[in-house]
Amino acid sequence: MNRELVENILSVINTANDKSVVIRALVKLRTDCVKDRDGIILFREAGGVQKMIRFLNKPHEQILEVVLSIMGNCCTDVSSCKEALENKILNNLTVILKSIPNPQIQCRACRLLGNLAKVDTQLVATHSPALGKALCQIIEDSSDVQTRMMAVRACRFLLSNTQFAKYFLQFSGFNTLLRILFSIMKNSEARVNEEEKLLTDSQDSVKLGLKRNQHREKYFEEVARNLEGVRSDIFDYEVLKNSSRSSNTYAMPEQKEALDLACEILKSLLVLSELQLSVPVWESLNRASCSFTPIVYFVSEDNKHRSVALKILSNFSKNPGAFYTLSSADAILAACELLVNNVEKPLTESETRHCINIVSILSVDACNRSKIRRSGALRKLIAMLRESSSHSEKTSILYVFLNFQYDNMSMDLMLREGLIMVLIKELQSFINSDEEYYKRKREEKLQSTKKRKLAESVKETKCKFPKVHEDVNLDYDSPSGSPRSLISPPSPCSSRSMSPVGGNLTKAGDFDEESYSPVCSDDDDDDDDGDDDNDNKTSNLYTNPNANLDNHSVIMNLLDLASRPEALEDNILLDKEDDDEVSQDVPALKLPNIGNLPHNAIDIIDNLIFRVTYMVKKGVDLGKPETLNTLIKAINMFGLNMDFAGSLTNILLESQFFGQVVKQGIAYQLCQLTKIKELAKEGFTLLDTLTSVGECNYGKEELARLLRSDDILSQKRAAITVGFIIKSKPLLYQFLNDGNALSLLFNIILSHKEDEYTAEAVDSLTCMARYTLGIQVPQIQTDKRYQDYEQYIENLDEPMHENCDMRFMVYNQESADKEQPPVVIGFNKKLLCSTSEVFNTMLNSDFREGNEGEIHLHTYTVSGLRFFLHLVIKQSLQLKLNLIPPANKYYALLEAFEMSRIYIIPEMEKIIQELLILLLNENNCLSLFEWSMKNYHLELTEMAINYYLCSSLSTEAKVRLFRTADYSTYSSEWFQMLYDAVFAKCRASF
Repeated sequence: MNRELVENILSVINTANDKSVVIRALVKLRTDCVKDRDGIILFREAGGVQKMIRFLNKPHEQILEVVLSIMGNCCTDVSSCKEALENKILNNLTVILKSIPNPQIQCRACRLLGNLAKVDTQLVATHSPALGKALCQIIEDSSDVQTRMMAVRACRFLLSNTQFAKYFLQFSGFNTLLRILFSIMKNSEARVNEEEKLLTDSQDSVKLGLKRNQHREKYFEEVARNLEGVRSDIFDYEVLKNSSRSSNTYAMPEQKEALDLACEILKSLLVLSELQLSVPVWESLNRASCSFTPIVYFVSEDNKHRSVALKILSNFSKNPGAFYTLSSADAILAACELLVNNVEKPLTESETRHCINIVSILSVDACNRSKIRRSGALRKLIAMLRESSSHSEKTSILYVFLNFQYDNMSMDLMLREGLIMVLIKELQSFINSDEEYYKRKREEKLQSTKKRKLAESVKETKCKFPKVHEDVNLDYDSPSGSPRSLISPPSPCSSRSMSPVGGNLTKAGDFDEESYSPVCSDDDDDDDDGDDDNDNKTSNLYTNPNANLDNHSVIMNLLDLASRPEALEDNILLDKEDDDEVSQDVPALKLPNIGNLPHNAIDIIDNLIFRVTYMVKKGVDLGKPETLNTLIKAINMFGLNMDFAGSLTNILLESQFFGQVVKQGIAYQLCQLTKIKELAKEGFTLLDTLTSVGECNYGKEELARLLRSDDILSQKRAAITVGFIIKSKPLLYQFLNDGNALSLLFNIILSHKEDEYTAEAVDSLTCMARYTLGIQVPQIQTDKRYQDYEQYIENLDEPMHENCDMRFMVYNQESADKEQPPVVIGFNKKLLCSTSEVFNTMLNSDFREGNEGEIHLHTYTVSGLRFFLHLVIKQSLQLKLNLIPPANKYYALLEAFEMSRIYIIPEMEKIIQELLILLLNENNCLSLFEWSMKNYHLELTEMAINYYLCSSLSTEAKVRLFRTADYSTYSSEWFQMLYDAVFAKCRASF
């Protein structure tokens, strides 16, 4: 048909007064012109759209029917739609839908409305009050399947507009869709004898109650025994007696029209599920006895619509008010069955995510948790967590487990399935993995937990529902101008708030494959594929990214992070218009910055591990090396901002793990925590916890058994642990002396085999001496070394005094040339004599020194003498003797101390002795010990020994010093005095 012919027909329609002529001309246009895209464009360019709208005012039903059919076909073209909307077609269309009950006209009008809504939803939605009421009325009252389907389709496109959705819900559109779906899916052949069912239930209740002639006390004992036991028979039976899903209650419609209507309703429910519905909507649904069971019926292993049904249930589960409706429809059982069963058509990633989402949300209820446990889904989820490589999937599964943390029966089951090692493996990944994901999560956690204390405003949000955008919370009970009613949970304990969802609600395609006229000769497979992707609308419902979220909101966000577009294969619901619409989940919301609230899987792992360690029945995996080592690494990394220390404390307190703790050297690792400033307090607390176990009867017996065992490694670990944790001095003496633990420590240090035990033995000896025996040696603080003391700088060319009338002759004993002349150092005789009576006697008498004016020194060095003389000068000037030599001149201080003793200068002797102790380090400790042994100076000997025992020298330094002492002239005295010092401190408390 050419343009001229179309224009002629249109002119005939305009001028003709005979209705039969008009009808024939309209039918000619419908059948020959607007049957394909070229014809539609030709019709539009000929001005047909504007002329057709004029006929919508005609009260003649036959004319209206044909015109609506023509416009329905034309409005598959975007330009025609826009032109029709500009000519205010909606006014006429609204009147037709409200006033004409003819099903054929209603069907074509709804189809036309749907096509218009695809192009410009916002403009069409301006008539929301009237359209919402009219469409809901048609859906409910019409008996024609095609009419209902077109009305549902129109609603589907309009539901993305929140204003229309509000009126749709207000006029019970949601309830009507569910009732129609129920009637379509109901299996007419299924007959249930209700009276027999009631009788069976009443008999069951009698069996579970007080038995005939049963003593009341005995009955309560039986109830208590059942409830305390692991099986909890009564509870499980009552919960699960009707838990199996009825397979014959519903069936797929056999008629194609009914099946198409069911599919259209599902697609509408999918759009509706992406809205955040208020609690009154769900209350209305429950009052009307509407159920999700027809939707749940689609969730089976062989149903090709299961992806869409799962997505609907998953999206609805994010609405707080949908909890009861979903639970009563056994959505939890359907999701669990899909997860557990080995279906012929494996679950896609999207389907798996939806199942986990449903399980996660509904598992906050104890009855649902029981169903999950009995279905075997917990085993499957643990296996999925163990094998999964998807971070979002792992996080979702962890959130499921979090809901089971106070369910002892489920926790016992998960422990038997290896929950502990799965959690530890994930924790290891967070701590050690070089993968970019884990690096980013570690950094986020470390930054968000710098301060342990939460702000009050953040604390309050943990039991509150999220605040969503004004337009999102669809409360149809409130008038349009009134503020929305906020949702509030019945109690903080049972709060089931979910994050708001929305966005990408209905991505309208470029052409509706279902845009056909049921009475025209239009083919269903019209190939009208225009490319209008730019016209796709996206409705972002969540407009408050900084709103406070609670724990369930976080669950929603984390579950949605994994959402990806995924096509559904072989699905009858797929049309060209819905390829994008059906395959996308509710869009992910960007996680807001919520400080220390748990938005990281590490928080869940922390919580679950603590709960596992807090249980009465501990899992054997808690005592394994990887568990304990990983927890200590977590404490090192995250510090006190998380409760890994609490989990470790619970493990250490359990006596059954004490032997493993000793053999694994955990005490040494805890000691390393005390060396970190931020973790010192926590490290000492953990060591005290281990002390309480080690000093109890079981702990003492275990340590004694290990010390006497034939396993050398166990002996070493036991001896090391004794030094770290035993605080009772009588008990410590018994282990060190009778148990030979001290000898074992010394032998480990002396061993030439450098291994992990050497460092542990050194730290054990230090920890025992410092914290248990209270051995201390005063030391100069590094930052105050040069503030309180003057550094001695030696200058050999500088004379010691301006008037040198006597001299010291120093013979260098270390020189290879014994004939080398002595070094002469001059000094003032009067100054020397005024300092010491010994010098006065030597230089002012008939001694050789007095006659020659010389003092010959064979056992001292020039550095030692010059340092001594500097101190003499400072004392004569009544200055503080706060002079310290360089670190490598400790021998000069030692020689000065010896000269102050020989020449009887008590004030100088006392000060130098203090300096000798204050300046002790790994390089001079043994020198001081040897000198004190040679000169019988008991106090300095004790100080040298004590310094070695309690000083915080590095492991290498202490080992080197200990082994050097083994080759010393006084090696036997060194070791004996170490023994004596330790035992003396132990015996002091007897």
